[in-house]
Amino acid sequence: MSDRHDISLQTKETIIDVIAESIRRKSQAGQLASENEIFQELLNRDILKGDREESQRLFKEALEETLNRYEDLEKLPDRGEGPRFYSSQFMTQSYTRILLQKETDLLLLIAEVVRENSAVYPRPVSLDLFGDSPFNLSQDQLQGYLQQMAKEEGYRDIKQTTTSAGNVFLYSSLHLEPDYASMLAEWFDVGQFNNP
Repeated sequence: MSDRHDISLQTKETIIDVIAESIRRKSQAGQLASENEIFQELLNRDILKGDREESQRLFKEALEETLNRYEDLEKLPDRGEGPRFYSSQFMTQSYTRILLQKETDLLLLIAEVVRENSAVYPRPVSLDLFGDSPFNLSQDQLQGYLQQMAKEEGYRDIKQTTTSAGNVFLYSSLHLEPDYASMLAEWFDVGQFNNP
């Protein structure tokens, strides 16, 4: 009896280690970890034994214990595809919000980023930002979204300005005047490099 108990404790610790490792690895790669992906990894590595119902019960217990044990591991609310997880060692809450918004409404996400930058900092946003992680949009994709935005009433405040170097910046006319946005874009794109 005690041998079986020791094996199950050892197995549970292994499961907890793999769960934490899986969440952190996905976060380090800039991705959220789904409950199903973590469970599947445990099955693929032959760590979970027994029938599927027993495996899922053991997994759920170990997952809850893992989240309680490690402060950096966070659970995001279930939006229909099951809960997802991330490590605050590798991702901020803002970054996870962008990842979730990216899945549901990319136009709104682009507009929110532009509006926030225009209102808070205040600064226009280079189109290049949307080519980087977590957006990862190609120039063609981005141009398609901008054309779509131009046709929708809710995005009329999203404007463009082009610098003397030919780079396009976006700003919100709710928060920045056109001339000021153009001057800021020129400074960020050209001026600050010419004036050390």
